[in-house]
Amino acid sequence: MGLKSDRIVLVTGASRGVGKGTALALGATGAKVYVSGRSRNEGQTSALPGTIDATAEEINQRGGTGIPVACDHTDDQQIKSLIAQVIEQEGRIDILVNNVYRVPDDILEWKPFWERPLEDHWEAMIDLGLRAHYVAAFHAAPHMIKAGTGMIVNISSPGARCYLHSTIYGIGKAGTDKMMHDMGKELREYNVAALALWPGIVKTERLAPAIEADALPPEYDALKPGMESPEFPGRIIDAIAQQDNYMDYSGCSWWNSELGQKLGVKDIDGAQPMSYAPFMGEPITPPEAMVK
Repeated sequence: MGLKSDRIVLVTGASRGVGKGTALALGATGAKVYVSGRSRNEGQTSALPGTIDATAEEINQRGGTGIPVACDHTDDQQIKSLIAQVIEQEGRIDILVNNVYRVPDDILEWKPFWERPLEDHWEAMIDLGLRAHYVAAFHAAPHMIKAGTGMIVNISSPGARCYLHSTIYGIGKAGTDKMMHDMGKELREYNVAALALWPGIVKTERLAPAIEADALPPEYDALKPGMESPEFPGRIIDAIAQQDNYMDYSGCSWWNSELGQKLGVKDIDGAQPMSYAPFMGEPITPPEAMVK
């Protein structure tokens, strides 16, 4: 019960993209998966398709149990209530996947930091991304500690290490990684893992149409072997949770692609995504030092 099977999972920001894919992959293992976000109706928060209700229904169709919970993750009190609802209904939370995030519409238009919208970008990638991850972990950790087992996963990015998209994007992802490095140290004695995952280029609702139409710029040709489905992170999380030594993965950041090779996990199409580490860098391995 718990990490290996009969799981109670919460995936934040699961209306679409990596959050939806991760929730579907974990739901396919038979887990009960709570999916949170603001989208209850198509077009409510994005022009892209997807709602938390649709994600929950697809989880049900795959053999799991999907439970949608509306939550504005910029509101700390709503995050607290979300965790409380899971605990009230289930008595525990085994895996928390912090994924909620908002990609600014102009993120792929290169501009230096002083020319980008300050408040909009900071709110999307720091308040909604970084802070919401911290608040969810803050409220979930005591319940995992009480159970003596659990896993907190932040969906991060190589932007934590290399320049990617923008300065604020990098700040958020570096913080997302450091959060897991330090929480991992504080949680280790309680047998609760905290780690960050780096997907490669993900075939999300935003990118998939261009891939299918072969409309990506030529620069993307070399990256195609490393592209992932949105479900690949969920498969990786499942594989880690199945390990007796799952704590060995705690306190660090990992490329999905490299964990896939290490754990023998393939994507939904049977492919083994290539690692982008040679040109985007390996995650930093935190030192053992812990100055209290």
